[in-house]
Amino acid sequence: IDEIAISSTKIRKALMEGDVKLANQYLGYSYFFSGKVIQGKKIGRTIGYPTANIQISENYKLLPKNGVYVVSSEIDNVLHFGMMNIGNNPTLGDNEQSIEIHFFDLKEDIYNENLQIAFLENIREEHKFNSITELQTQLEKDKVFSLDFIKNLK
Repeated sequence: IDEIAISSTKIRKALMEGDVKLANQYLGYSYFFSGKVIQGKKIGRTIGYPTANIQISENYKLLPKNGVYVVSSEIDNVLHFGMMNIGNNPTLGDNEQSIEIHFFDLKEDIYNENLQIAFLENIREEHKFNSITELQTQLEKDKVFSLDFIKNLK
């Protein structure tokens, strides 16, 4: 692409750096993984951002570095967009890595559904906030960024 030789090493490097846009450009499609929606701690819904917690079905699959991403998934033949966090939720004091997606326009129960999640853009790195209020403020900024990104896709 543009005189650059593409290799799996370059794609993996882009993903490990969180540069999903570059990885997608190299691949010619959006990088994705599959997983099952499982029960989480249900904290997201208490702060206004309910999430679908994903358990990856492909344990060999390389995930981009911890951070927040714009993603999409087709659910019941409808394309839904959201923002996803991969990480340890340091503000909440968690230690285990989790994958959580807040879908912007999805209201139905999707527990136990198997989803394919496509990475569209990196929003930011994971960060520990001093309070839940600071986290909520950042999540609102992440949502604005994501919706603007999605609007420009169409």
